[in-house]
Amino acid sequence: DELPEPGKESEVLPVSHEVEIPAHDKAITALGFDPKGSRMMTGSTDGNVKFFDFHGMSETKEAFRSLEPVEGHMVQAVDFGITGGQALVICSDSHARIYDREGSSTPIQSTVKGDMYVRQMENTKGHTQMLSDGMWHPFRQEHFLTSSLDGTLRIWDMTADPVGMDQQLPSIHVLKTVDRRNVCVGGGSGKTGGLYPTCCAYSPTDAKKIVGGCSDGSVQMFFEKARYLRPDRILRTAHSAQITAVAFVPEGGDSNLLVTRAMDDTMKVWDCRMLSDAKGPVKVFNDLPAGHEKTGLCVSPDGKYIVTGTSMLKGALGSAVVRVYDSKTFETVKTLDFGKKSALRMCWPKELNQLAVGTNAGSITLLYSPFSSKKGALHFVGKKAKVRASHEIEDSGTGPIFAMTDPTEMKKFYATGHGDMYKIRRGEARAAQKTMTPTRPEESGTKMPGQKFGDFAALALKVGAKQLHLNNTRITETDSQKSLLEYQDKASSGQLVFNAYAKTQPVNILDYSEDVSEGDRRMHASMKGEFCRKCGMKHCRCVDYSVYGGSGAKKQKTGP
Repeated sequence: DELPEPGKESEVLPVSHEVEIPAHDKAITALGFDPKGSRMMTGSTDGNVKFFDFHGMSETKEAFRSLEPVEGHMVQAVDFGITGGQALVICSDSHARIYDREGSSTPIQSTVKGDMYVRQMENTKGHTQMLSDGMWHPFRQEHFLTSSLDGTLRIWDMTADPVGMDQQLPSIHVLKTVDRRNVCVGGGSGKTGGLYPTCCAYSPTDAKKIVGGCSDGSVQMFFEKARYLRPDRILRTAHSAQITAVAFVPEGGDSNLLVTRAMDDTMKVWDCRMLSDAKGPVKVFNDLPAGHEKTGLCVSPDGKYIVTGTSMLKGALGSAVVRVYDSKTFETVKTLDFGKKSALRMCWPKELNQLAVGTNAGSITLLYSPFSSKKGALHFVGKKAKVRASHEIEDSGTGPIFAMTDPTEMKKFYATGHGDMYKIRRGEARAAQKTMTPTRPEESGTKMPGQKFGDFAALALKVGAKQLHLNNTRITETDSQKSLLEYQDKASSGQLVFNAYAKTQPVNILDYSEDVSEGDRRMHASMKGEFCRKCGMKHCRCVDYSVYGGSGAKKQKTGP
């Protein structure tokens, strides 16, 4: 390209140079930058979220953090907050998650799932079905917006009181998208003719307008108010197919132009001041193939350009392109060829003045200009990767080697299979380092005096104390059990307790005698004496004494 005119370097369109970042193995479905432009976050259909730090990157273009928020769910949207300290991650489940900027494996907070058996969506605290999109509030760092297949958009507050056993965030506002019957039915659960928002956006300059693009091609807009109920404006016939992206064009302090992208291969520009089906759009861009439900668009930070991409349909000729339009005249400013890679997600961060394009091949293409762009790609393009020393390469190796004939090594081998390699390495490092724990002394008095003078001194003190009959010797020869049995008679007679009160309390006040009932007393009295060892009775009944004194001989009792 030609050199820009002096004084107009900042007006150069940042598309003259490009660099490709291999981020994922599958299509890029989410893309976001922090406000300062130092970090980039990407999401894909493979379910992974990756964090890139431009300051620490080199020509290897590797991510410093990769995490999978939910196993088996694709990433729908990612967005950094206005402070850059929190990252919103929307996956294809019913929870939105907030992570810190370092990409920790555990989210800071997540939203609660609503009750799927409640028909009125305002009576439940969260989304009941899969989320489709989300973003942070442009000015309030604690508010964010989400959309879902349950037919609603919800506004959340990070400072709200958590609910449930998991202490998750409840929504503070419910915005219903309605069908032609003015009923919010949602599009999940196999409902025929259902309607749900596929994308959502705040107006960037004042955040007074919330728009949702729906699955039937309609656009529904809500104005900011204390309580949301129904949409304030509805474009019922905006598109003939599902809407994939919506965005506002900032102009000064207003955001009057709305841009919508749909799978009917069109992109349309609407004026929010006269938003109706009767007046129609301001401009219609045709022949923009969209074969993916995440085909997006973006607007330049100054509102001068509108950018969208096309998809490479199966069996089609030609190539996919990214087109840049002027937002005033709606003319094509630039057409960028992407070959067989479909351009899906676009983002144009203000601090970088670079255009990032995510493709269906899993790569991120950063378009920039050496004259007008700052930071970002300029940090790592041409920056060589740090060369590792030879001893570091040898130490790293391909992995640990275990001797499978040693039981200890076998335990280590199986421990590595459970993800405990970090613990093994840490234990090996501790064993190799110089210990800070002093050597413990041996037990004094157990050895004869030899080379160590301390043992001899301890033995001499013990013998001297024993000869002087001192009680502070460590080792006593008396048996502890015998010593305790000596106090048995004293404890039973009460001498251990009552001797302390012999002068102050000669007569015991406390009565330790037991009260025995009359029945127990008689029973104990009757139990005294001798008993027959055969029948167990005190008066033996084994012999019938009635025969004594009679004529017959003594006869043993045989009957009962």
